[in-house]
Amino acid sequence: MSRKELISGLEDIKALETKPWEEISPANSTYELLASAAQKWPDNIAINFLPTGSPDEDSIEITYRQMFGRINQTANMFNDFGVGHTDTVSFLLPLLPQAHFTLWGAEAAGIVNPINFLFNASQIAGLLNAAKTKVLVALGPHPMLDIWQKVESIMDQVPTLEAIFVVGGPGDEKKGIYSFDETVAKYPGDKLTSKRVFSPDDIASYFHTGGTTGAPKLAMRSHQNEVFVSWVLGQMWDFEQGDALVAGLPLFHVAGAFACGLIPLYKGTQIVIPSPAGVRNPAVIENMWQLVEKYNITHTGGIPTNFVPLNKVPVGGCDISCLKYGVTGGAALPVQVEKEFCQRLNRNLLKVYGATEATLLLAVSPAGGEQKYGSTGIRAPYTQLKTVRIETVDTTVAECQPNEIGIVMLKGPNVFKGYLDSSRNKGVLTEEGWLNTGDLGYFDEDGYLFITGRHKDLIIRSGHNIDPSIIEEVAVQHPAVEMAAAVGRPDDYAGELPVLYVQMQSDSGTSIEQLQDYLAEHIAERPAVPKEIIVLDNLPMTAVGKIFKPELRWDIAQKQFARDLAFLNEKGLDVLVNVSESKSKGLLCKVSLEETVEKNKLNQSQIKEEIAAIIGRYQFVELEIAWL
Repeated sequence: MSRKELISGLEDIKALETKPWEEISPANSTYELLASAAQKWPDNIAINFLPTGSPDEDSIEITYRQMFGRINQTANMFNDFGVGHTDTVSFLLPLLPQAHFTLWGAEAAGIVNPINFLFNASQIAGLLNAAKTKVLVALGPHPMLDIWQKVESIMDQVPTLEAIFVVGGPGDEKKGIYSFDETVAKYPGDKLTSKRVFSPDDIASYFHTGGTTGAPKLAMRSHQNEVFVSWVLGQMWDFEQGDALVAGLPLFHVAGAFACGLIPLYKGTQIVIPSPAGVRNPAVIENMWQLVEKYNITHTGGIPTNFVPLNKVPVGGCDISCLKYGVTGGAALPVQVEKEFCQRLNRNLLKVYGATEATLLLAVSPAGGEQKYGSTGIRAPYTQLKTVRIETVDTTVAECQPNEIGIVMLKGPNVFKGYLDSSRNKGVLTEEGWLNTGDLGYFDEDGYLFITGRHKDLIIRSGHNIDPSIIEEVAVQHPAVEMAAAVGRPDDYAGELPVLYVQMQSDSGTSIEQLQDYLAEHIAERPAVPKEIIVLDNLPMTAVGKIFKPELRWDIAQKQFARDLAFLNEKGLDVLVNVSESKSKGLLCKVSLEETVEKNKLNQSQIKEEIAAIIGRYQFVELEIAWL
């Protein structure tokens, strides 16, 4: 599809659906997608790696021919070490070219299992064992990252593990440890020595999702799942040969692997990797417009939290005329942040709403269509997307009407094949093949989806899903804690931050500081450690004796918004903030103002605009302002 034929709305999507997906699918596997790209553009730059993210440094350029050759070599190496199409290769790597070679080489040889290297050692061991890992690729000793220390502490705890390949470190073959770069160079790069014939239904990857302590939760995705989302997003986000994307998200995240990896590469778009830390490197955000100018970036972005600091970076004298779009996904984007980006740069910000279980994609902004602030976009071709009433997710119930909030459900070629532990599928996959996202939202009359909150209980911090139970289970093991409930506190950078409410045993003698230290030591996921602990005499309860979390969410949001607006006291205003449930956006923030100086002395319109700008930085918040 040429740029003159960009998808603009549902009518264009329906026009694409005149033939069955199976007839237009470009490949049976991710390997074949990359092979096609290497054949079309062998001498074009596929990967441009910046070691530090500085615009002044020399980057490492890798052509499509070189990239595909190294993917072949990596797959052949894994195959030689016993990896067949049902065996698992796991990896613990930051954003390095070797991470891409491993990801796509592992899918060519068997099944890949990318793991968040920030997890603690016991979590990593649990995921390695759940996937029955045969081969592990990991970063060697590093001054800033402790990946290798974790590997050394758990390598004997994974009985299926037969070989470890170390990136950036020496091998020790007596211990089954091999240098990745030295070993892979010994294998042919022109073809797969396994002569594997791919089926679209072959499992390509396991991606961990949700809370991963205890029994790990691994989502199985097929080659068809991944080929499908590559085709869809490649069309809808206007990726073309000669374009360039800032690829700054880690490959253990579905958006990093696909939106910033396979999808642009399949379309002939260069991916610019701005340091091993990606856009989490503050220098990358500070230098973004210089990088855009130097590398002719056409698509830039990251998760929504990246746009908060990026909006504050002046373009200065940089020539960013090459930039076509901002792109984002992984979490909800506050409307105010979106408006600031679009209006300041006069560029659209394309969004994708997805989930690991949807192989990244549920709804997407069409590059050629209307960009509605607050919307996640429209359904993808060949998919069904609907909302159903909250009281049931049975597919026999009537769908919600336009502008009626319900639970978002998806059906299509991108729905995953279930969790590796099939007992986890209950409540997520219906017998008819619908995926229950657990998210709440509504469609407008034009088919644009607006997410209003979550029916499930996750806390989403910078795109990272945190299961509150992993906080609560640790908290109640402390002898001073009687009851505990974790909720998300609104945050204008991370989206949400975990906060813990506790009801203490009488006369416990334990301070908040002592409890905080205990939680920091015992909670497995560092992002899940609460940013704040609030002690209540009694936690709010439902009529059936369960903790009523909505009241806690309203309370912590009320505290946060009141802190944000406290500066108005100095302007001569008494400010009362009340937060409750919104029927359209999740939270309803009512701000009541009373002048303590002479009446009508203050500019009410200006103050309302200030309040709207501040509260507008948060997601899922409806605002009402009243003067008393």
